[in-house]
Amino acid sequence: AVVSTQGTGAYLDKFKTCARIRTIEDQKLDSKFFKKEHTKPLFKEHGILAVQNLLTYHSYLELFKIIKFRLPTSLLEGYTFSVRKPTLIISQANPPDNNNTRCTKIWNIITPKIKISDFSMSVACIRSKLKCSLLANQHHHAVFDWTEKDFDCANLQFEKSIPTGSTQ
Repeated sequence: AVVSTQGTGAYLDKFKTCARIRTIEDQKLDSKFFKKEHTKPLFKEHGILAVQNLLTYHSYLELFKIIKFRLPTSLLEGYTFSVRKPTLIISQANPPDNNNTRCTKIWNIITPKIKISDFSMSVACIRSKLKCSLLANQHHHAVFDWTEKDFDCANLQFEKSIPTGSTQ
């Protein structure tokens, strides 16, 4: 492969050739070659959740599975259901650990929004609804910059599902 040594040729040839065949002078790229990109559009394009939203996603899903399948019992014993509202959870961790407290808070915020009345809904359905909602919220507030609202589960909105038997 022929490597150009003229002005911007090194920039163009950097991705076309192996570093071993370029001369050392052509491998030195100045700051014009490197530019900072906003990551938020890339996350949106590829459907990637930010780390903060991944924490919400996995915390909620794991707690849903623990409650739905009642396993493992050692983790289930750390939570108590409210008498007045069966989907409201009260954390019983003593001393309160960070994970139980965080999961309880996330659960009590998201569950009324998903409108879970019992635990007959499949894990896959919860997973897809939650991910779609987190992605929509993550990209709703600003195009290029990350904001606190992008990670606030209180801002989540879930689409209304079409009832079975409806023809729309």
